[in-house]
Amino acid sequence: MFSAVEFLTSKRGQSCCVERNYVRRLYDYFTLSEDVSQNKAEAQKIDVSYITNWEKLHDSFVERKRPEDLMICFLSGPEPDNDFQELINLGILPQNIWGFESNNQAYKKAIATYEQGEYPQPRILKQNIETFFQQTPKKFDIVYIDACGSVPSTQHALRCVSTLCQNHRLNSPGVIVTNFSMPDITKESVDDYYEIVSQYLFFKKYPSLEIKIDGNGISNLEYCKVFEEVTKNFELYYGEFLSAVLRDIPAVIIPLQRIAQNPYLNQLFDLTDLNRDNEDFINISNGNSVAKYFFTVRKLLQCGLLSEKSQCFLGEIGNYEELLRGLKIIVLLRRGKIKLKEDVQKIKEYFELERNLYQFLDKPHSNLFFDIVLNQLAYPMHNNILHNKRFQYIAKENCMFTDVTVYDECRYLYEWLPGLHQIVSSFENTSWQYVFRFALDGLVKMRQNYNNEFFFQGSIVSNTVEEFSSKKLRDRIIVD
Repeated sequence: MFSAVEFLTSKRGQSCCVERNYVRRLYDYFTLSEDVSQNKAEAQKIDVSYITNWEKLHDSFVERKRPEDLMICFLSGPEPDNDFQELINLGILPQNIWGFESNNQAYKKAIATYEQGEYPQPRILKQNIETFFQQTPKKFDIVYIDACGSVPSTQHALRCVSTLCQNHRLNSPGVIVTNFSMPDITKESVDDYYEIVSQYLFFKKYPSLEIKIDGNGISNLEYCKVFEEVTKNFELYYGEFLSAVLRDIPAVIIPLQRIAQNPYLNQLFDLTDLNRDNEDFINISNGNSVAKYFFTVRKLLQCGLLSEKSQCFLGEIGNYEELLRGLKIIVLLRRGKIKLKEDVQKIKEYFELERNLYQFLDKPHSNLFFDIVLNQLAYPMHNNILHNKRFQYIAKENCMFTDVTVYDECRYLYEWLPGLHQIVSSFENTSWQYVFRFALDGLVKMRQNYNNEFFFQGSIVSNTVEEFSSKKLRDRIIVD
């Protein structure tokens, strides 16, 4: 918990996916170079006052916070005082600590801890935490979900994270601390867990592979090798699966459900193409690991080849049908297979003319435009890979996995640009455009090793330049 408080206070600037000085550092990298290059000449076109204005915008979204400014939410259990004392020792105000317990006996035991009028004490509510997220418009800086269940399971340990994100209850930057247990691998259902972990990580590793399905499920040789690795070292890969899902839910899965339900899309596209067969989408979703996984899972479900635990997982991530709809939209956009409204088609053509967008490194593409528009409305929460902390330990013979995950909405990036019909105007202004693309490079480098659903071609400078290289997740620490 100390690291969560630290990253939201004394190290708050580092909690952002794109730090405040990133654009200026990239500008200096080009303009102070002794090499004579077109990249340098283009960067010199930037009016530095635009960088200053972007930094002001960054400040307005990130702000500064002290421990006493933070709002904390946690699952109480029957013995809340240990967590409570740890939090107030870190400087959190007791009035800003909210505990939840829906079990009647556990709740009675929890409040009995404080029945002698002890001061201070946490606020403990007898309510399901998901219901609270759905019904009460309260936002938190740190949410601690010590569910102790496996993922997925009938305890719905993961669904709490999805509900939190669906209802936008985490401040930005914010931290979710999760504590999940490893499934009991001595039970028959372990094969179901092998399946879901293998399938999810298989598509992360091979997002562009042609998928083969037979009477037993996915039959690719590559999948069989992944499955074998998972069964041999389940602890390792189960931990990686948990971290991957905790990245994808706030950044991709929930935002795409929002997009799918937003009537604003009717101003952009003709959505009749979404009615094509789901199997078609398996074939055209190459390169998008999340889309490839969920379209394939739908096919396996229709064929009666999806395990009970995999089906349980689909109930943990929000509205599955709306997710498929959102995935269809972005997959069709990537492939240029969705009919655009006439005005949107003209904007797309602007982004596809080489003379309009200078190529620093990656060739700019019209997908850049669509990703801006969609993410302005979808409100993804991106994971700061650099500052993830992950632990594995044994508690009462159970193997536990703790993830301290830092999230950032990156509104300083998305809201630097105006709305749909103003984006061409903003890109005609070189300073405005380049400041955005320089900032975007920072987000791309944070995500590109783990998520490839948005801003696939947004890099400005090569990964070989150490200070602007892509970020990598640190290994999970095994605590003895």
